[in-house]
Amino acid sequence: MVSKQDNRREEFNREKLISGIRKACTKRPIASRTVDRMVDDIEAELQQLGNAEVSTTALGTMVMERLRELDRVAYIRYASVYRAFQDIESFEEVVRDLRDESQLPLLNMPPALPKRGRRRLVEPEAEFLPTQKKESADNDKDGQETISPQQGLINQD
Repeated sequence: MVSKQDNRREEFNREKLISGIRKACTKRPIASRTVDRMVDDIEAELQQLGNAEVSTTALGTMVMERLRELDRVAYIRYASVYRAFQDIESFEEVVRDLRDESQLPLLNMPPALPKRGRRRLVEPEAEFLPTQKKESADNDKDGQETISPQQGLINQD
């Protein structure tokens, strides 16, 4: 059972816990398997405690500890909902604590290399070569002028 801050109690819901963590991890490079393992770890810790009931405060703290180690942006997102920051100063304080903790980037990964733009090979512009009249036109059997197959081609050199 999970005891809420307003003294209500409800059944522990694994899917609800996963959903909250995934929202915090939205658009972060965190695999679903990682979130599932985190929830498995939290459930195992809760079972080891052996309590029939856990407070949302304890549960939220467990999640935040793990997110802090995994991805500090996800941690900030989760903390902003869990702690219900009332003002920007409270939010800034949490970010400042993270920065003071270490001067590493917010994600414990090497910085991403800049993306290279796609480059298409550009073919030279086609040049139209108009037909040129020969001084002596070729005539077929009927006396009609014929056009050589080379006339009027597009030159792509």
